[in-house]
Amino acid sequence: MKSIHSEDAQLRFEHALRPGAPALLFINSLGASLEMWDDQLEALGDRYEIVRYDARGHGKSTAGSQREYTLDQLAGDALAVLDTCGIARAHVCGISLGGMTAMTLALRAPDRVLKLALCNTSTHMPPRENWQARIDSVLKEGMSAVTEATLGRWFTSAFHAAEPAKVDRVRKMLLDADPKGYAACAAAIRDMDLREAIAQIASRTLVIDGAHDPATPPAHAEYIASKIAGSKLVTLDCAHLSNIERAGEFNAALLEFLAA
Repeated sequence: MKSIHSEDAQLRFEHALRPGAPALLFINSLGASLEMWDDQLEALGDRYEIVRYDARGHGKSTAGSQREYTLDQLAGDALAVLDTCGIARAHVCGISLGGMTAMTLALRAPDRVLKLALCNTSTHMPPRENWQARIDSVLKEGMSAVTEATLGRWFTSAFHAAEPAKVDRVRKMLLDADPKGYAACAAAIRDMDLREAIAQIASRTLVIDGAHDPATPPAHAEYIASKIAGSKLVTLDCAHLSNIERAGEFNAALLEFLAA
């Protein structure tokens, strides 16, 4: 593991060198860390030069001094990671907040993005009051205030029953997140409105959603697919973290899309 300085934060990242292979950047969800992509690293690591990192205030990345972040700032962190790795262009795959960051990256620096995978994400998530209440709760009570409710949204009840160890692994990620970093990232989601801007995305795009996702329901994915010309929509039988709950199907969809 390595780290870089981006603005006022130290970002932990991992760069699996594979000379000659296309680069693939993974961007994590709100509350998670780069380890959320472990199943993808194993499945795609022999074909792609994979880069993954902890968003600021998550995992082992520091939160910096700001109380609130913007998506443009988070996209700047992604660019800083690519620059440090010496990668001019990469496929980009993001889930939830990572997908929002990926969309912003594709709008801000289209020449840096090869193909785009937007997973269980959204362009607009009102009402603002809900996000502010979550921010206030985390800053007052810590990550334990939101962890169990988050896990209830992220995985179906069937997955909770069948794979408790995998749920526990994600629970640990949430509890380890810096409350200030989580709250600052949540503010970026609170203020987000990419509904019209994403029509400008030119990268070939895969949209993945979960049929039982209460956090970013299928209608959100359908909207993204309708706005980005030529995009492909894949729906999996899962809740929010499709890359974990349906890892095999997720990996197959991503591999097919990237190889096409």
